[in-house]
Amino acid sequence: MIYVIVCHYLKIEADYIKFDNTELSTTTLIFMWIQNHYGYVNIIMGAFIAIWIKIFFRKYDYNYFEILIHLCFVMGIGMLILSVFAIFEGLTHLRLMQISAFLVAIYASWAIGQFFDRKKIINYPKAIAAYVLGLITFTFFAIFSGILFDLIIK
Repeated sequence: MIYVIVCHYLKIEADYIKFDNTELSTTTLIFMWIQNHYGYVNIIMGAFIAIWIKIFFRKYDYNYFEILIHLCFVMGIGMLILSVFAIFEGLTHLRLMQISAFLVAIYASWAIGQFFDRKKIINYPKAIAAYVLGLITFTFFAIFSGILFDLIIK
C-alpha cells in the first residue's frame, strides 16, 4: 500500500513502464491492470513463486500455504524497500528503481533461504531460482491468458 501511494504521488513509474495504447490487446490490458494493482499482483506472484519453492524445497515439511504466508511477509518487506527507493528517486530524480529491484531479489532469496535452513548455502541459489522462475511463470501466465482470451473472442 505504501509503495502504491508513493508511486502515485511521485509519478516515478511513468518513465519506466509505457504502453502503446494504439492497440489495446487483452495482454496489454492485463499488464496495465498489473501496473495499477501491485497489492493483488504480489499475492498472485507469490502463488507462482510458492509453487517453485515447494518444488525446490520438497524435502522440507512445509505445506504450500505456509510457504505462501511466508512469501506474503517477504514480498511486503520487498515493497517497503522499493518504497524507500521510490521516495528517494522522487525527491532526487536519480534513477534507482533497477537497483532497488535487484536488492529486493537479493533480500527475497536471503529470506527464503533463511526460512528453510540458514546453514545450507545451497538454499540461497535455490531460493533465487525459485523467485525468478516464479516471476517468469507469472509473466508467461499473464501473456498466455491475454493471447488465449484474444483468440477466443475473435
